[in-house]
Amino acid sequence: MVEGSPELVQAQIKSARYYAAPDVALKDVELSIRPGEFVVITGPAASGKSTLCYCLTGVIPHSISAELDGEVFVAGRRLRDLRLAEVAPLLGFVLQAPENQLFSLSVREDVSFGPENLCLPIDDIQRRVMASLAFTGMTEYLERGSDQLSGGEAQRVVLSCLLALDAPLLVLDQPAAELDPEGRRHVYQNLHRLNREGKTIVVVEDRLGDVAGFASRIILMQSGSVVRDEPIRAFFARSDLDTFGIRIPDTVLLHHYLQERGVNSRVVPLTVEEVVEGLARDTPTPTLPLRGSEIGAETPHPPLPGKGGGESDDPLSGRETAAPLIEISHLSFSYPNGARALDDVSLSCRAGEFVAIIGENGAGKTTLAKHLIGLLPPPPGTVVVAGKDVSQLSVARASRLVGYLFQDPDYQIFNGSVFDEVAFGLRARKVPKDQVEEETMAALGRSKLDHLRNEHPYTLSRGQRQRLALASTWVLRPPILLVDEPSTGLDHREAADLMGLLEEFRAGGGTVLIITHDLELVFEYAQRVVVMRRGTIRLDLPTARVQEHFDEVSAAGVHLPQFMHLVAALALPPATNDVPAIGEAVLAGLRR
Repeated sequence: MVEGSPELVQAQIKSARYYAAPDVALKDVELSIRPGEFVVITGPAASGKSTLCYCLTGVIPHSISAELDGEVFVAGRRLRDLRLAEVAPLLGFVLQAPENQLFSLSVREDVSFGPENLCLPIDDIQRRVMASLAFTGMTEYLERGSDQLSGGEAQRVVLSCLLALDAPLLVLDQPAAELDPEGRRHVYQNLHRLNREGKTIVVVEDRLGDVAGFASRIILMQSGSVVRDEPIRAFFARSDLDTFGIRIPDTVLLHHYLQERGVNSRVVPLTVEEVVEGLARDTPTPTLPLRGSEIGAETPHPPLPGKGGGESDDPLSGRETAAPLIEISHLSFSYPNGARALDDVSLSCRAGEFVAIIGENGAGKTTLAKHLIGLLPPPPGTVVVAGKDVSQLSVARASRLVGYLFQDPDYQIFNGSVFDEVAFGLRARKVPKDQVEEETMAALGRSKLDHLRNEHPYTLSRGQRQRLALASTWVLRPPILLVDEPSTGLDHREAADLMGLLEEFRAGGGTVLIITHDLELVFEYAQRVVVMRRGTIRLDLPTARVQEHFDEVSAAGVHLPQFMHLVAALALPPATNDVPAIGEAVLAGLRR
């Protein structure tokens, strides 16, 4: 690792350990990155992805205290020898939690901070501020208070701060985690544009479908080590992808499904367009109808699984005769700054439903949720839960009806041990001590946290804290669970575990409402989808029928999962509801 090396980044890290941590966070990592690469770092939770970012940017050891045995060079300069202020011209870093990088009173001041500390001329600073905000679509937020931003808006502002520094290397830890699917798509399209213009991009990402079409290389981490470092197509061509515990793009899953059944293609397709082009190019017969309803005509597929419902499971049928558990009528709401968050919203839910509320950032989803537990005043309009007007209840009384999990579990965790956190609500209700012990341990066992009963909650991983927050709500047995962004910050397996708990709650007679941008989970678990945009409900329909309204949902700013784009691009029947069904439809077309 010497000055003049063709690599922009060189790292040799024997180990990295946080103080007081029993195990190392990184071990035996050797990594080099050339100028102009677009590198994706992925892997399951606690695999060392964020720690590697800290080392690659000098945050470890300069800002975060940790024992680092190794060296990192950027542009030939040893980061250990530089002050963080000297690192800024070399690279920019977006942390996983955007709120940790915003500290000024307004968006303008936050984005200006970096260029000002580079002592740039005022005209240059202003130009950079406006250009970076325009790049992320945040120009209209120039004078907005930084504390008035949503999670997705804060993430865009932090990215603007990074771009204003104009560094040649961008390191981004989950830069789109709190954005809606359309927002994520725009972020990565813009990063791809920067990459084509010469920037080197290193990004941590779990949703590989978002970056597959842009990345040149994937680094897979497990247990603090790099276990795979390959060109992206070579990585996705592997037959053991399902063992890595990561989300695989539907285009890649389709490729492997067809390959296992004798349909080979020259390259692994990374985008929907590449699937269509590949089938047209590599199919040995010219009669394969890639456009038209003939594909799969002889192979009807059921609608989305029982969770999504057939006719007998239609969550909208029978609503006239079944009394609603939740009844929202003509609800409108504006924030003190004048922003209209809800506009004449009416919605009802029956007991036992699993409902997903989706929409772009700023659609009003979280505002609607806060009305269900009395955190915001309802007039004009009414909110009735289990026959009770929420406006007449205290928040404590409303919480007996609706268990609310915040998007960030740390907002509702405050006790000194895992056990005490779950037991708190039971103790507040004067439940007998023996019963507290029994019910708390049952909830912890169900959440796979019983072995951690004596640990402090903040020693747990993000996924474990999310399950802890759910357990502390579940143990109180509310009839309704309302969960805001259940999968944010979780890897694929952790998200599946959490959704499995919610499905178990519903199967036991509870009602579940989730607010989420994770549409893959929506179509696996939810019975019904409510699409919001600009404070209104645009669609309310069974999950199994969403594909029939592809254009309407897209017009509401919702970017549907990749398998639905495959169904649309291949003109398959709307009931073609997953990758195996798409594969069988393609095979049926090949046999015709």
